[in-house]
This record gives sequence, structure tokens and C-alpha cells, in this order.
Amino acid sequence: MKKIAIVGAALAFAFVAGSASAANSMSTGTLGLSVPVYSAPATGVPVNPLISGKYFVGKDMAILGGFGFLSGGPSGSTTTTFSVLAGMRKYMNTNDFAPFVGGVFEYSSTSGTPSSNAMSLAVEAGAEYFLAKQFSIEGKVGFGYISVDNGGTKSSYFGTNTANLSVNYYF
Repeated sequence: MKKIAIVGAALAFAFVAGSASAANSMSTGTLGLSVPVYSAPATGVPVNPLISGKYFVGKDMAILGGFGFLSGGPSGSTTTTFSVLAGMRKYMNTNDFAPFVGGVFEYSSTSGTPSSNAMSLAVEAGAEYFLAKQFSIEGKVGFGYISVDNGGTKSSYFGTNTANLSVNYYF
């Protein structure tokens, strides 16, 4: 009898949990904020926390924008990095598991000794999973071109330029 009660309770819990997570915030006019939890940038690109936002211009299309700031370094060698990001994203479906593709442009400028500038133009692919109507987790990988000017030494990279895990909040 206990086994039947446990199985029944588990099925009821699965039904309630499944129906509770069936909605998300992906709709025209929705604004979302994305905070990185983990980022693996390409070699030579300054590491900075790039907080971004998205605005849905359609149920499956979003405009991306972001800003990053990082200041610090070893004693006597402080640097400050500013970054901006712009892009577009197309969602393949708008269910709770929503894969996407998109394109992004990012520019970073670091002051200090030596100063550096980095520019990235990339396509991205990933997926977003909604844990609740307003909260989701997102993983993505970027592939494209990076140009870095590090104190007069110029470098170019082409390939996988970033991997990122973020948490999102929708307003």
C-alpha cells in the first residue's frame, strides 16, 4: 500500500510541476536582463563582466544590448575596461526550452599600461531554459572574428570566441 501511495504522490507532483512550468515570458515588448555566471573568452581578449539585456521585438526575435565595466589589477598596475555589445537573436521555438541563433558585435577598451582595444563580430548559438515564468538559464557559444590591439601589438583570431552560461530575469 505504501508503494502505491508513493507512486501516486510522485505522479501528482510531476503533473503539478509540469503544468506550473508551462509558461514563459517570451512575448513582444518583454525586457530581459542577463547576468553571466561563467564566461570563457578567447585568448587575448580582456575578461570583463558583460551584463546584457534583450528586448523582444517579436515573440521569437530579440534585440541585444550590453555594457561591461572592470577595474583593478595588481598593486601599482590598475587597469579599467569598458565593453559594449549589440546584436540580434532569433529563437527557433518559444517553448520553455528555446534554442536560438544570432549575431553580436562587441567592443572592449582597456586603459592602463599597456592599453588595449578588442573588437569581436560573431554568430552565436545556444539555448535558454525557463525555470519559471520570469527566470531562465542560458548557455551559448560564439564563433567569429576577433581583432585585438594590445599596446601596439595587433592580433587577429577566428574561431570559437566565447562560451557563456548566464541567468536571465524578465520584466
